[in-house]
Amino acid sequence: MAFTRFHDDPSRIRKQSQESSFAGRYMLNVPGLGVNMPFQEDPQLRLQKWGANLTTNTLNLESDLLGLTRKFTRDDPDTNEYKKNAVTTHPFMYKSVNPSILESRASHPAWLYKDLEQTRWETPFINPQVNAENKIQSGMQTRIIEKDNFVTKIPVFSYL
Repeated sequence: MAFTRFHDDPSRIRKQSQESSFAGRYMLNVPGLGVNMPFQEDPQLRLQKWGANLTTNTLNLESDLLGLTRKFTRDDPDTNEYKKNAVTTHPFMYKSVNPSILESRASHPAWLYKDLEQTRWETPFINPQVNAENKIQSGMQTRIIEKDNFVTKIPVFSYL
């Protein structure tokens, strides 16, 4: 008898597992910017991923901030002492790099140039007003023009 349990198909189980774990794997396996990414001192850049707040032991630090490392009680102050249960972490030290591109809005603001006269008196290579006027007369009846310009040609027979 044939296997009819469609739910227990190995390829179906593999695909369902792949779909359910995609979000976590994307956060863990996301391509990075390199091994040693320097901190950019550019105020126009938005910090992402390597935003200078990456520390060692990040998961335990987040658990400590959520209060998962100690019991939730008000009775015993020694149990709630946060310094006793503190997670040891230290931030990564990144080298700092000045921006390679200077911002034109900061070095040359628009208000410096708004009231200046823009003198561009050079002549263009191609005259932009060449096709400003239409060479074809519009609104004329071509039938009447052809009748007016018609010249009759009388055939001349030279063999007579």
